[in-house]
Amino acid sequence: MAMASQALRHHRISAAGRQALAILEGAGEPLSPTTIAERLIVRTATVTSLLDTLEKRGLLVRRPDPNDRRKLLVSLTDAGRAIVNQSLPEMVALQTAVMAGLTEPQRRQLLRALAVVREGVATIDADATVAAAPKRGKPRRG
Repeated sequence: MAMASQALRHHRISAAGRQALAILEGAGEPLSPTTIAERLIVRTATVTSLLDTLEKRGLLVRRPDPNDRRKLLVSLTDAGRAIVNQSLPEMVALQTAVMAGLTEPQRRQLLRALAVVREGVATIDADATVAAAPKRGKPRRG
């Protein structure tokens, strides 16, 4: 991520900002801030600040949901779409370069391993796992 952020710094947008714009572009329709937060795997409060920044830069707009005026829907602007159109091919080029050292069997093995991890993430009860974690004692001073 640090390498990508450095290489894509000319867009003057954070990795989270690029991801949020890509999520909106990929959805093909306006999304709620809650949906964006879920897809970014962050809290809604975190995404609110991110959306504020992106909106100030003119990359997205928030409008009332026509079906529920208490809610907002977020859409890309033309400027936001332009950032996605420029940065996504650059990101793919970086990912391709990073993965170039893997053979085709190694790539398939990596994809299988990542699928297992994704399945674990989807099935784990995070609250129960954290509650069952052993407690750490006070660090020893010495």
